[in-house]
Amino acid sequence: MDIQTTNTDTPVIDVHRHCVANPFSTKMGRVARTVLRLRAGLHERDACTTVTVKGITSILYPELMDIDRQIQEQDQAGIAISLLSFSMSLEMFSQVLPLPVLGIAKRLNDATAALVARYPTKLNFLVMVNPFQESSIGECERCFKEYDAKGISIGSSWQGKFLDSPQLNAFWEYVEASGMAIFIHPPLVPIGYRQMDLYKLEEVVGRPFDTTMTVGRMIYAGVFDRYPGLKIVLPHMGGGLPNVIGRLDFGYRLGYEGLPAGQAARCERKPSEYLKSNLYVDTMGFSPTGIKQCIELVGVERVLFGTDYAAVPISPREHIDIIKSLGLSREAEARIFWKNANDLFKLMHLGHKANLHGH
Repeated sequence: MDIQTTNTDTPVIDVHRHCVANPFSTKMGRVARTVLRLRAGLHERDACTTVTVKGITSILYPELMDIDRQIQEQDQAGIAISLLSFSMSLEMFSQVLPLPVLGIAKRLNDATAALVARYPTKLNFLVMVNPFQESSIGECERCFKEYDAKGISIGSSWQGKFLDSPQLNAFWEYVEASGMAIFIHPPLVPIGYRQMDLYKLEEVVGRPFDTTMTVGRMIYAGVFDRYPGLKIVLPHMGGGLPNVIGRLDFGYRLGYEGLPAGQAARCERKPSEYLKSNLYVDTMGFSPTGIKQCIELVGVERVLFGTDYAAVPISPREHIDIIKSLGLSREAEARIFWKNANDLFKLMHLGHKANLHGH
């Protein structure tokens, strides 16, 4: 892809974008719709569609299933390239559809690749898999070779299991060897959901908590010590991690003597040190203060632009304006808007247009 500059005077890459191709356009899709209505409380309306899983109702806005509308919004906002992923749909469909998880993943990845093919200069995608299945490695390889997918997207948990599980050792080994970055996204229904059935708390509080819990466990379990080459991108400004990293550190400093077998942390360094060696965060959170905190904690070279559009149908332009309001240097803005993402996901070819702006 060639760089396209915008009215920000720099390219913009959105690493946190969601779109679902029409899953009901085929015979199998129509069967899936019926199953979803029975098992997941699917209700289709003009204004929005809702789905109810485990008593939690989530809203699926029309923009989420309309790639043409999304591209119009992307162009108006001044975003050059977006990375599509929607790992939470894989986890949700796997709970309610009577199909093998790998088969569902293949269908979702193929459908997403078809969306990219319609706008190949403006979109790419991340392979969506269940890392608890070793067969997912083959699916990653297939999508890298067939579709030139740029990375991997997995859930922060899978039906109650977090990513520090030893079941993922083969997956982490593969990912580290491949050099691909991973985008971790929380599931539709996060851990602790039973107390989140009001006010969309599962979305605004529960999902960032799910991310925080899984990363805390990965750090303490020594995942990043065993696989130091892992590159993990966290959405929602790192979830709650920036606000609890000091607590993770003091747990490490106090030590774990006296805990029962199997409950002591095994990380080799202070938890905060992994923020600048293995972890990246995006800017989605509608908080200038939060982004400043992320820059201070992980470094500007580890902050990536992300919008959560169109699961959150608020113009991506608002996120751009927040970055522009921070008073950062030109180079720092360029790092957040596109350079960091391009370093990780290799999306753009650096042509003469970039040189015109000193990038």
